[in-house]
Amino acid sequence: MKQTPKQFFATPAGKLSLAVTAMVLCWTVLIVYLSKTSAGGTWFPSEADIEGVRTDIKKDTNALHAAEAERDAFEDLQASYEDSLASYWNADRDGQPETELRNLVSTAAQNAEANIQNLGSVRTSNINNELSYADLDFTVVDEYSKVIRFFAEIEKCTPRLAWRRVEIRLEPNRARAVTGPGRPGAAATATTTTTPAQMFRTTGQVRVIKYSPAGNTAKVTSAASKSTTTASAARTTVTTPAAGAAAATPATGATAPAAGATTPATPAAGSTTPAAARPATTNQPAAASAAATPAQQGPAANATTN
Repeated sequence: MKQTPKQFFATPAGKLSLAVTAMVLCWTVLIVYLSKTSAGGTWFPSEADIEGVRTDIKKDTNALHAAEAERDAFEDLQASYEDSLASYWNADRDGQPETELRNLVSTAAQNAEANIQNLGSVRTSNINNELSYADLDFTVVDEYSKVIRFFAEIEKCTPRLAWRRVEIRLEPNRARAVTGPGRPGAAATATTTTTPAQMFRTTGQVRVIKYSPAGNTAKVTSAASKSTTTASAARTTVTTPAAGAAAATPATGATAPAAGATTPATPAAGSTTPAAARPATTNQPAAASAAATPAQQGPAANATTN
């Protein structure tokens, strides 16, 4: 027996079919609506949408490659920096450049037998927390061959010294007249002219890069602070009298001087009492003695008044 649609939807099977159909219709409407909005995204992308996504992927890929190239360059720079640290001046290995750099240049001049006329002080300037420059000026005045040997000795120094500037000038070379005795039997003396060897004045500046790790700097600062504290404690110990020490007291029976009075110094045995300490004689008027000043008395203050 054939059922009408009204009868079919009245049955449980019809109600289920109606519910499923309504649900499918609702999902279809929601999908179509959300595909046209930015919130839901593109559920059914077009060819233009696909091409835009491909363009974005290409841009992101290029940015990734650029970031990887920058990372590789940074790693190469870091490796080069770490390799170059071995050639820098290390305070733990080479000592402090403020003193050792002068010793290196002085030793190089001695090995080359060159006359080093001036050797300045080492100047330092910071690059960052770990690196700093150390510069040293010098002046060498000697023959050209010795100057060249001096340059060769500088190149042998370890750590290697870098030249910041160098200048070579000729020194004025004046002939000197030397007077000596003439030939035997001749009355006149002979005069000869001698020309000294040509000298060159070489002024230059060498530089090293000092490497000081942050840990070493902290240790040096801590040691310097500890040394300062120890020195201050030593000075305090020296200037403070020991506990329990008795103060100097006058001998028994001695009369203490009045407050604010000056105690006269006791003259040594056999010494003569100054005239100023002796009372005036009766031959000098008291008014004249009172009016006399130290400036007026002068050397006569030590003489006996008649």
